[in-house]
Amino acid sequence: MGRPKRIQFAGACYLVVLQGNNRQDLFLSNQDRRQFLSLLRACKDRFALKVYAYALMAGRVELLLETIQPNLSNVMQAFNTQYTKYFNAAHNAVGHVFQGRYKAWVVDKETHLSEMTRWVHLACVRDGLKDKPWRYQWSSCAAYVEAENREPLVDSEAVLRKFSGPRLKQSVRYMQYLKDRVKAGGDDALPVVGGLAIGGEAFLSRLSEKLEEPVAPRAVPVEAARRIIAEVASRHGVAEEKILGRLQWREVTAVRREAVHRVWKETRMGVSDLARLFQRTPSAISQLIRAAEEGGRPSMN
Repeated sequence: MGRPKRIQFAGACYLVVLQGNNRQDLFLSNQDRRQFLSLLRACKDRFALKVYAYALMAGRVELLLETIQPNLSNVMQAFNTQYTKYFNAAHNAVGHVFQGRYKAWVVDKETHLSEMTRWVHLACVRDGLKDKPWRYQWSSCAAYVEAENREPLVDSEAVLRKFSGPRLKQSVRYMQYLKDRVKAGGDDALPVVGGLAIGGEAFLSRLSEKLEEPVAPRAVPVEAARRIIAEVASRHGVAEEKILGRLQWREVTAVRREAVHRVWKETRMGVSDLARLFQRTPSAISQLIRAAEEGGRPSMN
């Protein structure tokens, strides 16, 4: 039996859980954690995500995300690949970093958004690391409980608005919201319905309707890509044919790298589609993107 398809639609909110392969740690140093968050910021920018909450534990990560486009699978594939490449290079390792398929539940934003940010922020309490989650360094909790915190990675406003008042009062009330749950203790089970959603039966019913809707094929944004390539070519005084051609032109290496990176970032075109457009192998395209992200030179053009 094949794996069930992900529920993906514009504006969907997900609780995502990533686990280390064979229950191994995902982070061997604080630098790993910083790099994870840096890649998450880049992924947020590239895919126009909303990141409501995160918690980095030793062997797992909990994320509360909203996708503006119906593309959670693309988002997670891109992110997991980038972090795996970093981790293996940093620690002279090979193979998988994450355990199989990530877990993802669709969250009813109208009724469970605040509750799920709290659930993520209490991960350190559930693991016995901290009894005061606002003191755990590797979660988004500070973006909620510190009145002046404006961490660009975290979209806290939608939740804090529900606690009313100015930002200071919102933060105080959110901290009390955390304290109340810690004090209550008890069952920490997720309110999952139907095995795939966090919400009520009515929400599950609406999701079932979405599953029955035909999914339109993804349109590859070639026209937008062509406009970007033309703009880059014009600005550098280079013929588009040289940027897109198979021949190696040393003088256009940096220009091609810029064009590939801009098309990848601005249109969210996949590596395979980029490879066909620029008449290169997927590995060459990946190298060009990585070189542009790192500010370095690719080994092939």
